[in-house]
Parts: sequence; structure tokens; C-alpha cells
Amino acid sequence: MEFLQDWWVAIWGILAESGPWLILGFLIAGFLKIFIPQDKVFRHFGGNDFLSVFKASLFGAPLPLCSCSVIPTAAGLRDSGASKGATTSFLIATPETGVDSIGITWALFDPLMTVLRPIAAILTAILSGTFVNRLVLANADNKGVEEEAKPETEPG
Repeated sequence: MEFLQDWWVAIWGILAESGPWLILGFLIAGFLKIFIPQDKVFRHFGGNDFLSVFKASLFGAPLPLCSCSVIPTAAGLRDSGASKGATTSFLIATPETGVDSIGITWALFDPLMTVLRPIAAILTAILSGTFVNRLVLANADNKGVEEEAKPETEPG
């Protein structure tokens, strides 16, 4: 019984610590929804191409969002028409390039790693987003092939 009580206290502590950051993420997602028209989001992040992934990673890199608050923000972008690849790129680039991440890298490593970390994060985000877009396109092509291969049945 003591184990369950300790477990519940630990879970509640994590919820209490992450809650404000989730609320911040929801606020930022709301502001993005209000101030950035959906057609602009779709125009810049909606394509299943390299450019939309690249823009999403560069857009997400300077935002001061942690891994908790980036999730509702990315969900808001996705709901506004961002592609799966661009959303993936945003999800990876944003928390990795936050001020807190850069600061801890400076404290634990050296200036070279502090410079290389955001570069690696952006490159990883671009590669991941491009890979997701390729998977989405390949999946769409496979569905088209399967639909063409189905024999037509005549009512009878």
C-alpha cells in the first residue's frame, strides 16, 4: 500500500511540475491560431516537401518552448494545416534549441558543443520531417495501387 501512495505522490508531483508548461503551450497554440491565419500556415507548412519541413524547423528553433509545451503548439499547427513532416520537424527542433537546453550544454560541455547542439537539432529535425513526408507519400502511393488492384464487382 505504501508503494501505491509513493507512486501517486510521484505522479502528482510530475503533473504539478509539467502543468504550467502545458498551459503555456496551449496559450501559445491559441495565440498562433488567433494571430497567424490558417492559409499562411498551410502555405508555408502544408506541403509534403522539403521546403515546408525546413521552414518548420527554422520557425520552431528560436521558440522558447520545452518538450511539454511544444506538444499542444504542434497540435495547433497540425490542426491549422501543417503537414505531418513539418509538424515532426517543429516537434524536434523546438525543445532541442531552447535557451535552457543551450544553457545546460554550455555548463556541462564546452562552447563548441554549445554551437553544434542547435545545428545538430535542426539537421535532425529536417531529416526526420523529410523522412516522415516520404513515408506519407509512399503510404499514399501504396493505397492508390491497392485501390487500382481491386477488381470491380458488378451488381448482380
